Amino acid sequence: MPKPSLTTHRLSLQLLALLISAMGFYQTVNAQQRPTLTAEQQQRMQIHAVADKENLYVIPGFDGGMSGGNVAVLVTEDGVLIVDNKFSYSYLDIMEMVRRVTSQPVRYVLNTHHHADHAGSNASFMPAAQVVAHRNVRKNMLANDLPGVPEILFEQSATIFLGGQEVQSHHFGRGHTDGDSVIFFPQLGAVHTGDLFVWGERLDGSTLAPFIDFANGGSAAQWTATLDRLLALDFDTVIPGHGPILRKADVRVFRSKFDQLLTRVQILIDDGVTRDSIVSAIDIEDLNWPMPATRIEQIYDELTR
Repeated sequence: MPKPSLTTHRLSLQLLALLISAMGFYQTVNAQQRPTLTAEQQQRMQIHAVADKENLYVIPGFDGGMSGGNVAVLVTEDGVLIVDNKFSYSYLDIMEMVRRVTSQPVRYVLNTHHHADHAGSNASFMPAAQVVAHRNVRKNMLANDLPGVPEILFEQSATIFLGGQEVQSHHFGRGHTDGDSVIFFPQLGAVHTGDLFVWGERLDGSTLAPFIDFANGGSAAQWTATLDRLLALDFDTVIPGHGPILRKADVRVFRSKFDQLLTRVQILIDDGVTRDSIVSAIDIEDLNWPMPATRIEQIYDELTR
């Protein structure tokens, strides 16, 4: 019996990655139904302070299917500002955790983008809080028939002053979607990146990789330029869209890996590799980003337009 070739091995890995991605997408689509979590998983999702950043907390999120995105919580003497709000069922969970650290009301909710694992509780917060987002968040939520469409919008940036703290929301360009915002806490030297930057493993132990939502304006080709504008800000602490609290150097590592991904696809295009062959021709195992075949093909499509 002949031994499997390297090409066959790569195709098998790509098929496995496709299956994992499809499972993750299915979980995200159905994420508005509360999953059953173990005690250990629940413990990992409890609110905690961000080290060396006074009155800044995070409610952790590690994926789009089980735990949602990271929620940043800024506590001031005049109220609370939060960044993102997980799923539609997450409102009471978030409020219970906020009540552990303050009795102040939530006055502002900033969306990093429109996905239901980040902005799913918008509608529940709206009666008492102002929801602020980039204009394309509203567009994408309307197009996808999502609840809690924001009514306070900006084109390039917005600034909120609350209890002596300044919070900036910046749209630096396309990447994960066409409505991505980076939330900057200049007095604290911290940012919340949304899914422009993700890191680590999901609650189920599978590895996160960047997702380009082409259907909602995402762009692989423009992602690194958007990260460059993020990196121009003065910060040392990063709350990613999903994953642990990290440092600015980790964003540089992520950007480098994304650039390597694009460069490898472009080199193969320049060498005449066709769309049908791109998945079997490319080797990105060292990047440790499991990507389904369809995602590689979509990147190919964008780079050959």
